[in-house]
This record gives sequence, C-alpha cells and structure tokens, in this order.
Amino acid sequence: MDNATDGIGVKDSADELDETDLAIAHALQIAPRASWTAVGEVLGLSAVTAARRWGRISQRGTAWVTATGSPALWRSLCNAFVDVDCEPAERGRVALALARDPRTKSVMEVAGGRDIHVNVIAHDLPALSRFVLGHVSGLPGVVRVNTQVNTRILTAGNDWRLDALSRAQQSRLQSLADGTAPRTAVPGPLGQPDRELLLALAVDGRLPVTDLAERLGTSQTSVRRRLARLERSGAVAFRSEIAQHLTGWPVTSLLWGRVPVARRRQVCERLGRMPDVRLLTATSGETNVFLSAWLHSVDSVLDLEDRIGAECPELEIAEHGIVLRTVKRQGWILDGLGRRRECVPIDPWCDLPEPSVT
Repeated sequence: MDNATDGIGVKDSADELDETDLAIAHALQIAPRASWTAVGEVLGLSAVTAARRWGRISQRGTAWVTATGSPALWRSLCNAFVDVDCEPAERGRVALALARDPRTKSVMEVAGGRDIHVNVIAHDLPALSRFVLGHVSGLPGVVRVNTQVNTRILTAGNDWRLDALSRAQQSRLQSLADGTAPRTAVPGPLGQPDRELLLALAVDGRLPVTDLAERLGTSQTSVRRRLARLERSGAVAFRSEIAQHLTGWPVTSLLWGRVPVARRRQVCERLGRMPDVRLLTATSGETNVFLSAWLHSVDSVLDLEDRIGAECPELEIAEHGIVLRTVKRQGWILDGLGRRRECVPIDPWCDLPEPSVT
C-alpha cells in the first residue's frame, strides 16, 4: 500500500483529509451503502466528485467501508478478551499471527498489564477453548494467556462518529439509513451462503450486487435477496472506518473496572453516554466492566479517569492501559499509522466442519 509504514512515525502529507473528505467519511458512517447521488445531494457535491474523492482516500487506506457481523449477531455467539504475554523478541510476530487468525476482531499491543490484547469471537464456548488452549497457548514465544468472556456487548464502535456534518445533514443521511433498518431484534443462525456473503462484504462494504454475485459465483437475484435478509434481520453491520491518527482522537485507552452487580446497569448507561467511549462490555473474571475509548492525547487519560470517578463513583478502576499499536481492527490488519493494509475477515465459523456435498 502506498506510503505504508510498519512502525509509528510521522504521517505522510498524502494522508491529510480536508473538510470535504471528512464529511464524506462521516456520511458513510451514517449511511455506508448510500448511493453517491444521495451522498452528493446531502453534501452539495456531484455524485462523480463524491465517488472520486472517496476512491482516492480509500485507495490510500486512510478510510474504508467494511462489513462484519452486527453486535446483535455477535451476542448470539461467544465473545472474549484474550490477554497475551510473550517473550519481548516475539511480540510483533505473535501479534501478527493473532491478527491473521479469522477468529480475532481486534489485536492491540498495549503498555500496561499485558503485552497483547485480543478481542475474539468464536461460534461457541468449545470453539473458544480450542482457540485459546489449542492455538494461542501454542504460539512460539507466548508465555502467559488470560481469558475473560464477554457476557454482554453494551456499546460498539459502530456507533462512533466523526464531527464533520451539521445536524440537518446527519438527519437527512439517517433517513436514508433508516430505509434499510433491521426489523427484528435477534438475528437467527446464518447458513453457509449468508456467511460467505458476509465475508465478501468485509473486503469492501460498498461492493455492488453485480460484483458480489461474480465473486460468489451466484446470481444477482440471489445476492440481492440474501443481502436484504441480512439487513432486515440485523445480522450485518456496515462500518465506515478512518485511520485513527486522522480523526483527532489518536490515542486508544483501555480500562478494566469493578462495579457492584446491583449497580452495573446504571453505571454502564452513564459510561455508554460518554462520547469518547467506543466499546463497552460486561465481562467475567476479576473485573466485570471493560471499556475502550479514543482520546485526543495521552494527557486526556487522566481526564477520562476523573470524569468516570465523578459520574460513576461506584466503579473501581482496576487497571488502565494505553494502546501502543492497533495491529488489527474489525477484520483489517493496519500499518503503524492505522491505515488499512490486509483484510482478514472475521469468521467465527472457520473451524466448523465443511458442509458435506450430497
């Protein structure tokens, strides 16, 4: 990928996004598969200009649209956080090996408490056990593995937004997105064809039906029907992502906390309303709440703790970590500046037996 770097460094001038680029990215966060004609009308651009600008920044890897299972679908499976300690010389290789596993949603190298923090999705508890005990623990250089099961996803990164559009523009785009809003709350199990469609959309969440049909070797009618079913059931989540260093919130903070069970719902409601919180889950283990936040600076970490202390005094912060590098986010391996580099679609079903052919 052009201008990519394997380490943390100074961003290339080609990465710079102007106000129009950011507006397009924000528009696609709200309505990821909206037509360029519709996006252009809201932003005061021609469809050709909107498409050309998006194509340029997407090709550079600074912004992209992907698709994954929705938080509702993931809740029906088995989510976990796996913290890995390893020999210093093997840290980078272990992180990359974990990132290239389709069962991982995100992989981060962390300062504080653990070397690598991994968000995992498996189709059930036995599959999670096979991943942790049979795979992660056997990687060369791994010396310690700790696992916490996510008992509930409360806030997900799908809801995080840039601040580049007016309220009126956001409202108009939301009306476009609401046209395909899910009508059921709990997605049912996905069959093999639906899972294949979900994986194909991970590479580019804006792929037209014609391209999807060609990739999957099926008819456009079949793809259109399956895609409508995934959207209607709420099984798929389309996400417009942007390289973190361009968002104005370049620092990722991870926080593990304890709260009395009787107060957890109220505390989590308050935490979920904080605009910099991207991920909030209830977990098993010594701590029962985990959150991930994007912050303006390292100095903002203390401000976050102060705000949590003031608004959620029942919450005891057990540990706070800073992400040194996000190796993988939502199915994409990233470079040192957070630009997309290699797609490894999230596939919790990858260790299921192949369907028999009759």
